[in-house]
Amino acid sequence: MPDTVATPQETAAERRAHLNQALASTRLEGHVPTPEFLADCEDYIAGRIAREEILTREVERVLGTKRAADAV
Repeated sequence: MPDTVATPQETAAERRAHLNQALASTRLEGHVPTPEFLADCEDYIAGRIAREEILTREVERVLGTKRAADAV
């Protein structure tokens, strides 16, 4: 089972700086992050979840949306 908290060696300020850089890059490409994704990022910055959990949650949201669309 993957870690569920952020790496303790990295400070919240460092996590925020890294995420801001990544988000800026994706926004330059035209991607608009969802409020849910940004909330997950805040959980990561606060140290409540690991970076991998952000991806896991996003994949679950995408798959759930796809399943709902397929059911229509």
